[in-house]
Amino acid sequence: MTRAADEARLAAFRVLADVRAGSFADRSARRRFAGLSGPERRLAMELAFGCVRLRGRLDHELRALVDRPLDEVEPAVLDWLRIGLFQLREMRVPAHAAVDETVRGVRATIGPRATGFVNGVLRAAGRLRDREGLFPTLEVDPVGHLTTWGSHPEWLVRRWLGRTTRREVARLVELDNRPPDVTARVLEGEVSAAVERAAAAGVAIEPVPGWPRMVRLVGGDPASLLAQVPAIVQDPAASAVVDYVGPPARGTFVDLCAAPGGKGVALASARSTTGATVAADVSGRRMSDVVRAARRTGAPLRTVVMDGRHPAIRSAATVLADVPCTGTGTLRRRPDARWRVDPRRLEALVSIQAAILEACAKLVEPGGLLVYATCSLEPEENEERVIDFLEGHGEFVRDAVPGGSGLPDVALDGLGQLRVLPWRFGTDGSFAVRLRRRAA
Repeated sequence: MTRAADEARLAAFRVLADVRAGSFADRSARRRFAGLSGPERRLAMELAFGCVRLRGRLDHELRALVDRPLDEVEPAVLDWLRIGLFQLREMRVPAHAAVDETVRGVRATIGPRATGFVNGVLRAAGRLRDREGLFPTLEVDPVGHLTTWGSHPEWLVRRWLGRTTRREVARLVELDNRPPDVTARVLEGEVSAAVERAAAAGVAIEPVPGWPRMVRLVGGDPASLLAQVPAIVQDPAASAVVDYVGPPARGTFVDLCAAPGGKGVALASARSTTGATVAADVSGRRMSDVVRAARRTGAPLRTVVMDGRHPAIRSAATVLADVPCTGTGTLRRRPDARWRVDPRRLEALVSIQAAILEACAKLVEPGGLLVYATCSLEPEENEERVIDFLEGHGEFVRDAVPGGSGLPDVALDGLGQLRVLPWRFGTDGSFAVRLRRRAA
C-alpha cells in the first residue's frame, strides 16, 4: 500500500470518528479530504461513505465474528473493523491486503494493543465460506433482511413495509445503498447543445430520458461540467419540483426554504416576466451556498436570511415551500441520514412544516400560488400535511399542473400531486402539491 493510500484510509477513519461524534458525513469529508489527490480522495470517499451507508450489514457480520457484543468493542477499533470488512466484502480487496492495511491503520491511530484482535477478526472473515447464510432472506424475514443486509433502521423498514410491497421496499433499500449518478439540470439552451459544448471540453454527458433538461455525467468531473455548461447539479426528483412549479408568473416569487439553492436558481433562470425572485433560508451558513450558486449561474436572485415560520416579507404571488423534512427520499445521497432520523425527529419536523404552511397562508396573495414540497416519502410530511392544511384553510384549493411541464404522467397522482418514487424511477424521491389561494 502506498503512503497516499495510507493517508486515504486514515482520512476515512477520521470521518467515521467525526460522524460518531455527531458531525455530518459530507461536512467532515470536505474537511478531512481537503489535502488528498484525486485517486486518494475517491478511495477515502468510497471507504468512509460506504462504511457509514452499510454499517448495518457490516455490523451484522461482525457480530458473528467477534467474541463479545459490539457495544463492548472500543468505538475506534470497531470503525477499523468496519473499514477492513468493507474492503474485503465490497471492494474485493485481496484478504491479505485488507487485513494488513487495516492493522497498519490501527497501529498508527490506536497503538499496538488492538492489532492482534483486529487481525484475528478480519482473518476469520477472510476464511468465512457461507457469508450469505448469516443474513435473513427477504422471503422469510423481510424486516430482518432489510435491516441487516439492507442496512436500514428497523423502524423505517417497518413503516415502508406497512404501505408498499416488500419488493418495492427492497428496491428502495438497494438504491439507498448505491452511490447516485451525478446529474445536472441545464439552465439555458437546448440539452443537445449542452452535450456538444461539454464534449468539446472533454466532458461526457448524456440526456436523462423522461426528465426535461436533465443530463447525466458519464465522463469527467462535475466542476468541469459546470465550467462549460450553464447548469446546476440536481437529481431528477428535485428538478421535477422545478417543472411542477413552472415558470413563476408576474409578481414576487419566494423560495421560502431555499438552501442549497438549486430550485431557486433554476426557477429564477426560467423567469420571463417581471418581479423579484427571493431566496430565503433560516441558516446564514447555508444561505452562503445559495449566494454562490446565484453568482456562478448569474441567476437574478435576491437573498435573505429568515425563518420560514416568521417570514420578513409582506406578500408574494408565488411561494415555494420546500420544507425541512426527514429526507427519506434522499438517503442514498446522505449516507449518515438514515441513522440520524427517528420517530421523534419526524414528529418535530411535522410541527415545523405545519408552522411554515401557516405562515404561507398569510404570505400568498389572493389568486397566488403556494407549492408545498418535500424530499420525504412519509405520509405525515406529505399528503397528511396537505389535508390538514386544506381543512383549516378554505381559501386554498388544489391547482392544476401547468401544461407543457414535460413531467412523466406516472409522476402525478389522481389529485395532481407530484410523487417521484425512487423504486419506480431509480431517482431520489420527492413530493409536491400546488395550492391556489382563491381570488379576493
